[in-house]
Amino acid sequence: MKNDKSAKSHLADAEIILEEACYSLQKGHYHRLIRKCQESTELAVKGIFKYLGLEYPKSHILGRVIKKELSRHGLFRREELKRMTNISDSLAFDREPAFYGSPDGIPAGELFDQEDAEEAVEETRWIINIIKNVIK
Repeated sequence: MKNDKSAKSHLADAEIILEEACYSLQKGHYHRLIRKCQESTELAVKGIFKYLGLEYPKSHILGRVIKKELSRHGLFRREELKRMTNISDSLAFDREPAFYGSPDGIPAGELFDQEDAEEAVEETRWIINIIKNVIK
């Protein structure tokens, strides 16, 4: 069932979490920023699913579902869907190391740098804005 109210709520939460990520950028907490950007992106993507009345997996990795479900609706260009998929999955795969560090013992706080963080913010902002253009 299509749910505009829930979709807008997801998107509003995604924007607030992105603001929190930007605070982490100011403080140099890049691993926390990666986690926040992943959460923000996930909520924005799940917001568009809600808007379209689509079920989504209770998972952080959404790339396959983005490709499969959103391509059917024609709301985004192929390049946009590809970029959305890449951003969403990339952040999802970085989520675990951003929490726990690397398997070889590198702490989470040492895995990401300012360039990684700035790119994550830029990409997350892009996803929020492209989805916001649909959910008005």
